[in-house]
Order: sequence, then structure tokens, then C-alpha cells
Amino acid sequence: MTNHHARLRGMAGIAAAGMLILGACAAPEDSAGAPEAAATAEAGSAAEAEVSAAQEVVTPLLETPSAINQTEPITGDTSSDKPFVVITCELPQCQLISDGTLEAAEAMGWETELLAYKTTDGATLTSAMKEALTYDPFAVAPIGFSQTLWQPLVQDFEDAGVIITPVAVGDTEPGGPVTQGSASQLDYAASGKAMAAWVTADSAADATILLQDVPAFAVLAAYGDGFREGIAEYCSGCTITELENAPAQLASNGIVPSVVSELQKKPDIDYVVSTDTAFLAAGLPSALEAAGISGVKVVGGSPDINSLQGVVSGDIAAVSATAEDQYGWTAVDIVARTMTGMEVPEADGGRVQMIAVQDNVGTPSPAGLGFPEDYREQYKALWGK
Repeated sequence: MTNHHARLRGMAGIAAAGMLILGACAAPEDSAGAPEAAATAEAGSAAEAEVSAAQEVVTPLLETPSAINQTEPITGDTSSDKPFVVITCELPQCQLISDGTLEAAEAMGWETELLAYKTTDGATLTSAMKEALTYDPFAVAPIGFSQTLWQPLVQDFEDAGVIITPVAVGDTEPGGPVTQGSASQLDYAASGKAMAAWVTADSAADATILLQDVPAFAVLAAYGDGFREGIAEYCSGCTITELENAPAQLASNGIVPSVVSELQKKPDIDYVVSTDTAFLAAGLPSALEAAGISGVKVVGGSPDINSLQGVVSGDIAAVSATAEDQYGWTAVDIVARTMTGMEVPEADGGRVQMIAVQDNVGTPSPAGLGFPEDYREQYKALWGK
């Protein structure tokens, strides 16, 4: 629909230009339309400038990453006779992250324990953190749940000398035993802002957007915040309609129907931006077809294998592709640097990311973005393993 709209806008612009020329020839003394024409030209020039600025952001992100963002070798002793506890959730993305975390810990030579919580049961979140302390760990990596929920327990971890390295936690506040986060709100916000640049460039700075979010997940709220910030910076002609879903709608498969309903109410929307495309990639294309809705571009963050396959098929136009199986490697890197007293930069340098579109997505992997292909070797080289 967007390409179609772009062609229509282009044809309309040519026609309008022709009418202005004809009008000038027929009545050169009539200048009543001059201010309006000047305003139109100024608006067009502003849009072109916005598209150019957005494209500068997008272009490097279309390239395949070849290196991790961590560069300084770790010095010092990273061994421990205590376990490293990983706390994960029931969602496939959490399990993918925890698998990578356990793999990285094994590469470092650490013993591990794996605990779990349910995203729909708040009591299991804090109980898992309390249980982690019973293993007498040297470090704990909670995946995906808000620091606000376990903040009251931080003093207990500090008293026990236990490092807390949050993974995919969108409200990470380093301090005391809490380190920089792996894939924190800083990373998610950056991805959201980059997607705003892509939408701006793709739409010629003229997009009507439905932003679908599950803000109860702080990392997704951070992606949404980054997207809004990007639109405010890059696209004065874009508009955003907000759609906030609750976690319970995940369990009831209610997110896709809510998106379809919103599109039916507002047929002028031409972009759906999801902070987590994994929540709708499998069901939205067929639901849109069944509802007779066409020409809407679907984009967003946190892609799973269905999202990436959707990019291949064209059902999804673009995703902020990240390597979720690498989050745990970054987390282990942060823990190791903390153990040895090294300085850890914000988000440990940030996660690897790119904007994946049909031309560059390659063969989708369940692990998400499969680049750099040798990331394990790159981390091990930094760790002296």
C-alpha cells in the first residue's frame, strides 16, 4: 500500500505541478495562490530533509554485522567454585536467551543452575530470585522481568556478595550488586529509534502508524519510547495511534484480533509497528487477509523465527533484528568484567543489531540474527578461552 501511495503521491505531485504551470500561463497577473504554493514547496523540502536524515541512520544498519561490540580483553581471574544462576520465563524468547546464557557460562567454565518463573504470575518472579540465593551463587542473571519487582531483594544479594546482571530488563538501574544490563532499555530504545528512521525513509516521511505495545514488559516499553522519540525527530508528517495490550492477551491470543480491530476502525493506517513482532507474526497476515485488509506494512522489534520468515515472504516489511542467543554471552562478559574489577561501559557496548528486510535477511534462524557467524569465537578470544 505504501508503494502504491507513493506512486499516487508522485502522480498527484506531477499533476499539481502541471496545473500550476498552466495557471501561470493563463493568468500571470494572478498571484493569489503563491503563498500556498510556497508553503507546499517548503513542506516538501522539509520532508526531503527528514527522509535524508533518516536514511543516513538506516543505511549502515542494513549491513550484516561482522563483529561483536565488546572489544577489550578481560584480564584477571574469572573462576569461581560457586554456581551462576540463570532465571528464565516460559516464553520462547526467554528460553532462547537462557540457552545462550548457559552456553556462554559453560564456555567460561562456570557451573550453572536454571530457575524459571511465569510472566503471568507475579509471585513466581520474586520467589525465583529468593530461591536463587539458596544456591549460594556468585552471580545471578534474571531474564526479562522488571527490576522494580526484585529491587526490594537487592540488599540481600549485596549482603551475600552476589552479582546481579539483568538480561533483557527494560528498567535496569546499575548500582550496588546490580551491573550494567545485557540488552537493557538502552539497546531496545536504540532499536525502536532506528525503526522509526526506517519507517520515515520508507514512507517518504508520510506514515500513519499503529504502534502496538505490551508496556508491562519494560524492554518493550523502551522500544516503544525509542520509536516515538525517533518519529518526533525524523518525521513531522507522521502520526501515531497507540494500542497497548496486556500480558493476559498473550495467553488468550488476543493481540492479533486487537490489531485487526484497530485497523478496521482506522483504515487510513498504513504501518503497524509492533514492539515485539513475535507476538503477531504467525497470525496477523492471515487475519488481515480474512478481514479484507491489504496494503498495511508490518514492522517492529524482537523478531522470532516466524517474524524472520515473514520478512522472507514479504508479510513483514522490516524488523529490528537482534541476536537473542547472544544476549547471554554479553551477560557473561559483564559478570566476568565485574568479577575482575574492570570498568563496564553502558550496556557493555550494546547488542549487535541490524534492520532486516527481504533483501538482506538471508535464511532465518530460530536463534534470531545469525551474525556475526563467529560470535562465540570472538567472545572466547576476549576471555582467553
